[in-house]
Amino acid sequence: MDSDDLVRKITAEVIKRLGNPVEPTQATATSDTGWMPAVSPKGRRVLVLLTGGNRRLDEALVQVGKIAACSEETCVVLSASAQKTIGVPAVRRAAPEAKVLTDGEVWSLLDGVNTIYLPVMSLNAASKLTNLLPDSLVCILAIYGLLRGINVVAARDSLYAAELDPAALPAALKQKINELQDTLEAMGVRLCDVDKMTGPGQVVDPVSGELKTNPACALVTNGECDSCGLCVENRPEDVKNLVSLGAARVGSSVGARPASLQMAQMIDHTLLKPDATEDQIRKLCQEAKEFSFASVCINPGWVALCVRLLSGTPVKVCTVIGFPLGATTPTAKAIETRDAVANGATEIDMVINVGALKSSDDELVRRDIEGVVSAAHDRAIVKVILETVLLSKEEIVKASLLAKMAGADFVKTSTGFSGGGATVEDIALMRETVGSEMGVKASGGIKDRETAEAMVAAGATRIGASASVAIATGKQGSQEGY
Repeated sequence: MDSDDLVRKITAEVIKRLGNPVEPTQATATSDTGWMPAVSPKGRRVLVLLTGGNRRLDEALVQVGKIAACSEETCVVLSASAQKTIGVPAVRRAAPEAKVLTDGEVWSLLDGVNTIYLPVMSLNAASKLTNLLPDSLVCILAIYGLLRGINVVAARDSLYAAELDPAALPAALKQKINELQDTLEAMGVRLCDVDKMTGPGQVVDPVSGELKTNPACALVTNGECDSCGLCVENRPEDVKNLVSLGAARVGSSVGARPASLQMAQMIDHTLLKPDATEDQIRKLCQEAKEFSFASVCINPGWVALCVRLLSGTPVKVCTVIGFPLGATTPTAKAIETRDAVANGATEIDMVINVGALKSSDDELVRRDIEGVVSAAHDRAIVKVILETVLLSKEEIVKASLLAKMAGADFVKTSTGFSGGGATVEDIALMRETVGSEMGVKASGGIKDRETAEAMVAAGATRIGASASVAIATGKQGSQEGY
């Protein structure tokens, strides 16, 4: 049985056992992937409203990421239906800079907002807007935004359900939808295709509603590249060349970065030894700042100190939950998570209940993960440690699927405390199972640059290591384990 058949077989088994739970909608990138930089001036506050449409969701999430990247402050509010069709974790991965909410006080959410975007606007939501029916938070925000004179930009191409062909609809029905769009525009809503909301090229101006060349991209306006970071969209042939040379991911960012720095930004600089001292933790944080590592990964007792030491830097603070055995109860893990987040942790690496998985108690495993995801409550991303050295291939697939269904952001190979670590084969299997919408973290036994690069080539988007400096510099390291 090849790996494709294995993934399909275990997927069917898990979905059957759990009653076909709704999986998170695919996002076009994971939380560690950079989006395009500013496409309109900073210094503005925007509100993004997501309703429960099911058309062009991938493109909508791309736009959410770009909107968040080009605004000083972005708040994304999901309706109840959007929570099911899109999911909070997918939005968090698409727009890590944004605040993601499912409720809130209307006037505080609208305070200081310059523009409201609706990258997904269902027919139901559009009908409520035109009839001024404020029966949900999203509709209330859109209606009162219009009443306040706030610019509202909405995607017209999500009005039709994904399974419908607009050309095949009865003429009278299409006329009704056209009349609905005319009413929205008469009310002041700027309608456009979702890919014209923001980005390089021709975009809809939120004030005038006109299609204009985006001045943020010098390549579009005068043909000269100013390294703004939009090359992924404007230089597709260059991207293809990079992929042909072995690049697994191509992200936009401001300016070019040395390869060593790119690798460093994928590393969780780790120190989880029980006898780690404060001086060692301080050194860990100093190295993380010096090499621009993605995060420091430390035991929960050190979270508050690391938050203080890394304040004002892009380095995140990651901690571990249920570590290293994963054998505590879902309640204990949820409480640990809330405490870690309260102390300032923004990344959570939790260990699954390995015994429950091997006992085929899939529901307990999923509830265990969901408890941590819920406790993180959009303030921290969640990575799920599978402890692959203890699992069969079938169990790795099943655990990865359960993490995906529970709304986690990453799957991770190992704690480093069970006699084995990451392998290229396990990383490839995990990546194949979760697809492109989740991150995959390789951890345990990665001590040099060559091994780290092999993991990335197999599908890893984050590396957990104590030999981080050696990996980043390409030199032989002296660190021994976590």
